[in-house]
Amino acid sequence: MREDFRRKLTSFGMSPVLVSRAAELAHYVRHGEIYQVALIPAALQDSDWWSIWGDLALLNPKPAILVYAHTASFPLWSGVLEAGGYDVIVEPFTDEKLKGAVLRAAESFAQRSSEGPYQE
Repeated sequence: MREDFRRKLTSFGMSPVLVSRAAELAHYVRHGEIYQVALIPAALQDSDWWSIWGDLALLNPKPAILVYAHTASFPLWSGVLEAGGYDVIVEPFTDEKLKGAVLRAAESFAQRSSEGPYQE
């Protein structure tokens, strides 16, 4: 699925950085890059899930966090929102659905960024 997302996002003119483990994300966090949107799978192991979420939450400015899943439940959706995530997207990941979700998340990031100092 990662390569499918990479292909789709690249075709939309976006430059995705895809990671599936906390150790992979640490490299990008250390370099101080600004990311508008983070797209992470709901199906990570708990240790990676919380490590990645924690690293993303420490970024300044914090990206809009989208979680993708094969199926969604109210606990997943509400948990993502309560933890400060932007939204959950569910299969099927059509081009329109994926692009729309990422663009809305990027717009949310831009609005937060224009409102003043980067904080959450």
